[in-house]
Amino acid sequence: MSALDTRFTRADYDRLPEGFPAQLVEGILVKEPAPTYGHMCLQNRLHARLLALVGPERAMPAPSDVGIDEWNVYQPDLLVLRTRPSWEVHDVGIPLLAVEVLSPSTARHDRVVKRRRLLAAGVEEVWIVDPVKHTVEAYDAAGVRSVTGAEPLASRALPGFTVVPAELFAPPK
Repeated sequence: MSALDTRFTRADYDRLPEGFPAQLVEGILVKEPAPTYGHMCLQNRLHARLLALVGPERAMPAPSDVGIDEWNVYQPDLLVLRTRPSWEVHDVGIPLLAVEVLSPSTARHDRVVKRRRLLAAGVEEVWIVDPVKHTVEAYDAAGVRSVTGAEPLASRALPGFTVVPAELFAPPK
């Protein structure tokens, strides 16, 4: 078996050193470059809103492991946990809400594969934030809602969490 044929399992992933910058995707360890400044600004703006709503024990930024199955452990950009796990765990369980801020290198995977697997695993709502199109999409069991401009998007899974794309994507002052 060549190195390209090697698939890793959840057990292999769990043996990696803490903080190892990778996700397990379809049995492949995927290391991505650090996000752009703009990506981090969007993530921080959303995280601040989630912190204000649910507090620091439930609003988590990446990297927080979300184990989907034997071949997939994801680290969405932001999570809202259903309950607080114990302090020692790396895998925080299936969250209530997951948010992905798209990057050019991961957009297709985040939008299609990760979104579907997260919803199938029991995440109530997955938000996709597109910094190129300035859109925010919310996926849940009922389908997808997509907004842009001054139209607000309210979470169905997390009452009180609302985003207006025109505000979210406003340039820094």
